[in-house]
Formats: sequence, C-alpha cells, structure tokens
Amino acid sequence: MAQIAKLKKEDKGHVRALELFIIKEYMESMLKRKWDELDQGFIDQLGATNDQAFKVYLDSGLSYVAKEDGQIVGFVFAQIIDHVSNIPKAVWVENIGVHPSYRRRGIGYQLMKKVSVEGKKMGAKAVQSAIMPENAKSMMLHKKIGFFLDARKIAFLDLDNFK
Repeated sequence: MAQIAKLKKEDKGHVRALELFIIKEYMESMLKRKWDELDQGFIDQLGATNDQAFKVYLDSGLSYVAKEDGQIVGFVFAQIIDHVSNIPKAVWVENIGVHPSYRRRGIGYQLMKKVSVEGKKMGAKAVQSAIMPENAKSMMLHKKIGFFLDARKIAFLDLDNFK
C-alpha cells in the first residue's frame, strides 16, 4: 500500500514530471493530440504544478502525493472553494494521477479518499472533480468512492453521508 503524504515544496520537480507525463498520455490516447505539436508556452501552463498554480495547491492543505519506496507514484491537487453550485463550501479536485506502472493498486482510491476525509474535517459539504466521460477508469474510480456522475463532466460527492 502506498504512503499518502501532504504535498511539499520540494516535491514540485518530481510531481511536475509525473503530471506532465500523465497529461501527455491522456492527450495522445484520449484526445488524439500529438504532444510534439503543442506550443511550449501552452505546455508550461498545463496542470496544477505550473508556476502559477502550484503554490495555491501547496498552501491548500488538501494536496497529497502517494509514495512507494520513497518515490512519488501518484498525486492529487485539491482546494476548498467557497460557494460553488449552491454548496457553501466544497472541495475542488483539480487533478489526480497515478504513474501507469502503479495503477490498479488502489492508489487513486487512497488519494481521493484522503482528500474527501480531510475536506470533510475542514468543513466541506461536498467534493467536486472534473471528469472526462471517455476516461472509463477515472469514471469507475469516482463511482467506487461514491461520486454522483452527471452529464456536465463534474463528479459530485456529498460529504454529509460520507464515511
């Protein structure tokens, strides 16, 4: 089982490399976009580890890394947002990813569960997560945790009934 730890400043380089690897994988397999054809300025803005976003997620207290044998193999970037979709306080999951060699071991589940439990402790009433319908494994993960999935590509978890 992976160890889940709060995101730290010194994790940025490793997490950035992993996040871009996963974004590239998604863009090429799901969206059929060639990574090499993307503008470097566009790539620099991608993900929650870009220079503008990283500090927000670092300071949120709701971003975590998963480690096995001291190596970062997964991550989740989340923050509390006040009043979204008629919910007074919600956790927003910006991005979650697990290295392909470590998938199907429950790491994504551990990360999402940690964010949900800690968000509830912080007073959040729900968790919202962007989700792409073509990503069947992500859909299954969200359903396993108890998210309600709708046509808006947003997965929703009511924390009032979450254990």
